Amino acid sequence: MNEYPPLIDDEATEIARAYSSFGNLASLYLGQSSAMLHLRLFPRIFEEAEALYLSAHPSKEHEQNELSALYAESANRRELFIARCQAIVEADPLWATMQGKRHTTLPESVSDPGYVAINNAYEALTR
Repeated sequence: MNEYPPLIDDEATEIARAYSSFGNLASLYLGQSSAMLHLRLFPRIFEEAEALYLSAHPSKEHEQNELSALYAESANRRELFIARCQAIVEADPLWATMQGKRHTTLPESVSDPGYVAINNAYEALTR
């Protein structure tokens, strides 16, 4: 069982869900998303969310790892979290394949559900 609060799972799930339906016409009209892509993205995004949470909530019970130390030392944790989460998505071959011939660089815009999910996750994880 996970020793961290369910918040980390929830936020990683929301980010992965947002990108598993990114640019997919079926998701736009039917609310469907790619379960396979969601499952591929989740573990890596969870790792980022966990590291951000640990850097924002230091505890003697939980040792910081290299990734959480990176967040703790960062001058702008929000930008680091956004960049790293988007890099995970952009580097996934299944996501790139699902985008077809579309430009696969992720926008940093409030019209992008993934970007919004990352920002919401940042707020929730650092409270």
